Amino acid sequence: MGRFRVFGAAVSSGGLKVKVGCRAWRLLSIQVWWGVLWALLAAAWPAAVRAETPPIGLSDRARVAEVWPAVTVMVDPGARWTLDEARLHLPERRVPQVPHSNFGERRDAVWLVWDVDLKPSGRGLWLLDVAYSALDEVDLHVLRDGQPLREAHQRAGDGRPMSWRAMPARTHVLPLDLAPGRYTLLLRVATTGGLITPMQLLTPEQYSQREYRVQLVQGLSSGIVLCLLFYSLAQWASLRDGMFAFYSLSISGLGLFLFSFNGLGLQHLWGEHVRVSAVLSPACVLLSGAGAFLFIDRVLDIRALSRRMSRVMQVGAVAAVVSVALLLVDVFGYREGQQASKVLGQLPMFLALPFAWRRWRQGDRAAAYMFIGWAVYAVGGLTTALLLAGHVAATPVTLNALQAASLVEMVMWLVVMGMRVEQLRWAAEQATRDGDHLRHLAETDALTGLLNRRGLQAAVTPLLDRLRPGRLLAVYLVDLDGFKQINDLRGHEVGDRVLVEVGLRLCAQVRDVDLVSRTGGDEFVLLVGDLPDDAAAERIGEDLMQALEAPMVLGTHVCRVGATIGYALAPMDGLDMAGLLRRADRAMYLGKQAGKRQVRRLAQGE
Repeated sequence: MGRFRVFGAAVSSGGLKVKVGCRAWRLLSIQVWWGVLWALLAAAWPAAVRAETPPIGLSDRARVAEVWPAVTVMVDPGARWTLDEARLHLPERRVPQVPHSNFGERRDAVWLVWDVDLKPSGRGLWLLDVAYSALDEVDLHVLRDGQPLREAHQRAGDGRPMSWRAMPARTHVLPLDLAPGRYTLLLRVATTGGLITPMQLLTPEQYSQREYRVQLVQGLSSGIVLCLLFYSLAQWASLRDGMFAFYSLSISGLGLFLFSFNGLGLQHLWGEHVRVSAVLSPACVLLSGAGAFLFIDRVLDIRALSRRMSRVMQVGAVAAVVSVALLLVDVFGYREGQQASKVLGQLPMFLALPFAWRRWRQGDRAAAYMFIGWAVYAVGGLTTALLLAGHVAATPVTLNALQAASLVEMVMWLVVMGMRVEQLRWAAEQATRDGDHLRHLAETDALTGLLNRRGLQAAVTPLLDRLRPGRLLAVYLVDLDGFKQINDLRGHEVGDRVLVEVGLRLCAQVRDVDLVSRTGGDEFVLLVGDLPDDAAAERIGEDLMQALEAPMVLGTHVCRVGATIGYALAPMDGLDMAGLLRRADRAMYLGKQAGKRQVRRLAQGE
């Protein structure tokens, strides 16, 4: 069993000419390169060889004792030594020539040896905290005068059930309750990942205070991940955009990996099921990679830039999911799953970089935020990679670099999603405006701006539905008299101006809630509602006719037209618009035959 190893890469920003965010990008680039330079210097500068390793004096219970300065090391190449065999090799122990508390990746077991001088004033319970949870096997032996204290032997490690530990802690905490005197402590550590051993001797009170702060920070980190997860799921349920589902998959995988990597999963959830820890780390990174493939493909719209690369991103997501399935059914072992996760977990970022760059050059601010997130993540990933490879010291900064960088990247992705939501909202509003405009064009007469026949049909139904007892709706059909002569003698341009003027005069005679439409040629239809009786409807028809009798001064032309008007009343003459129009048309036709310029309604039975 072991732990997942994360590799990142820094991003160069030389020669940027993009105006948006240029200054911020340069500052970020300087920080990234400083981080890389620091990591490389740490890699090339291993810890100095110490000339001697004095024993750790435990006399002040208020002091936290750092173990590393006193540590010597023995290497067990086959990881088979018993305690007695290790005792035989004690004369061969040497000072470790590695960065602080970091032996890097190795398959052999390492025995860490140091002496403790427990003074009477320091008597009481001490805790040895090996503060790196991703260690498979941790065994502590205590010697006094060269002889082992069997009762002090303890076992820990995340390759063993939590019940094996003396304390069910997040890290490997081994209690020591010894009488004053001098002791030699041997700590055997074996793991398939990075062999990192930051160690302290401290009292239970000091441990509780420190662990409380660590658990608080880890709780806040997990809370941020959960908030981002619930937010993205809610957005997915609301907007039905797959982008949010892919983001949810990515952050849930990464968040669960960090939860397991920091020892919280084994401590709080699956303490007796150690295989969960073995499988979970690579499986979670693979699931996070699958979500990242699909999220990046959608958020950068890679399909619009390259259909082939979009297909590659989709295939990468499928490969990550298949690798998880093979890992769960034991077709893949841990090492195969680890190798797959190292490749598929980081590949989306590197494949997307040129497309993010192109989008940024095109003025897409979301791509700039993705670059920032990836740059921070690259520094965290590179630091963690160097840590696990044994090239940098194990400090709180390097041990938590990936977690901090991952949170920054997730927040940057959230900002990107917010921008995409804004773009979707704007596109939806624009589509609504365009639809309204097209609908307006389809239902409006282009010359007069009045409703056309289609618009009238759509608007009349609500009026008919609002009819009240004792209140009538009049449907007027207005046909101009003398319009053909104006069109023939003075041209269509003047004729069109006459039609516009007619529309204006008709609108002036009715209320805003009434309808005026031009249904074709010189024919107009009006709907006037809330009338008490037929006499009121006839008076309105007379007003309409009189409004059109006045001369029309149109530039240098003075035109006169009249109108013959037929009308029908709802519900007296029916409730069907087609039937009402037929009756109004028939009444208008009879008016034409009777001499024109009159208002007429068909009598009952006509």
